[in-house]
Amino acid sequence: SFLTGLSIGVAVMIVIVLWTFISGVLNDMFNNYVTASVGHVRVMNSEYLRRETMLPLSSSVYNYGPIIKSLENNKEVRLATGRIKFGVLMDVKGRNKPIIGVGIDPAREEAVLALSKKMVDGRVIVAGTRETNIGVGMAKELGLKTGDTLTIITQTAGGSLSGMNLKVAGIFNLGVGAIDKRTFYLPLDQAQYLLDMDNRVTEIFVLLNRPAEAVKFSTEIKKDMPAGLTAVPWQENGLLYFMMTAARGIYAVIYAFILVLASFTILNTMFMAVLERTKEIGMMKALGMREGAVGRLIVLESMILGFLASFAGAAFGAIFSYYISVVGLDYTAVFEKMGTVEIPLPNVYHGLFSWTTILTGFILGVVLAVLAAISPARRAAKLEAAEAMRE
Repeated sequence: SFLTGLSIGVAVMIVIVLWTFISGVLNDMFNNYVTASVGHVRVMNSEYLRRETMLPLSSSVYNYGPIIKSLENNKEVRLATGRIKFGVLMDVKGRNKPIIGVGIDPAREEAVLALSKKMVDGRVIVAGTRETNIGVGMAKELGLKTGDTLTIITQTAGGSLSGMNLKVAGIFNLGVGAIDKRTFYLPLDQAQYLLDMDNRVTEIFVLLNRPAEAVKFSTEIKKDMPAGLTAVPWQENGLLYFMMTAARGIYAVIYAFILVLASFTILNTMFMAVLERTKEIGMMKALGMREGAVGRLIVLESMILGFLASFAGAAFGAIFSYYISVVGLDYTAVFEKMGTVEIPLPNVYHGLFSWTTILTGFILGVVLAVLAAISPARRAAKLEAAEAMRE
């Protein structure tokens, strides 16, 4: 009974922990890509969208202030803010390295990036100052520390060269290698000055209260957009959609395999446990117990064993699930060996703790334990007492 219960408990625990981890991985991937790049919806120039990989600053959003105010008046919008993304080539140990600069409104972006909570040194940039926040990966590669100067040279929206010295106000660790190594932030007003983009941004970054409604929301606001502008929901971002679809498919296959394996483990264990008691069943029948009573007794015992084992498995599963949800699993060393990953994947993956997942795993264990006992119990109950005792 102990070994049977142990098999059930371990199977239930594995199912719970694995699903918690898979759900967390998908959630972390989505949230990191949304906050770093695409938002739930982006308002941008149609021409910019067509040539986005080139970061064409000339195709920008003019007079963006009234658009942001209009968006924020919509009850579906949680946040709307302007951003400017531009490319810079930095000389790193004798070779050119492409770097992405992002002009942000530090006060508004705190609700998105939470830079103040992710600083390993220094502080967050302040609007109106020639300062920058850089990632730990970039700081290490460029040999910079807080208080040093980062010199950038880039092209303006008009195509001329422009440069600026930015004081490193702080170094952040977002836990996403693609950002920590290749992205620096500077105040939006300084980016506008550097790039000759007064009262312009490359995009308006929008977060919604209900991300799943992004397509419907973008369709509605397009009607009121100035000519030349469009609204792009996250579902229409090819890379994000492909990444999420592929990840869901892969993880679903893995989880289904583990679920089937766990189910067969429980079914096989309970089946063998009942068959091993055939002689005992014969003795009970010889003492006068009827077939129906024998069957009910075995099923009841299986239910009690399944309940206790599944409860123990669910309890340990909840403990491990809570641990990986709070602490997470660190893959920093793995990603460092792989080099810079272009997709903003987190270095630390956290589970998505859910009592529903734990309850589902518990119920699964109990139900499978009972189902596994029914067939052998019926078979054993139909045997003659003498035959059962000889088997």
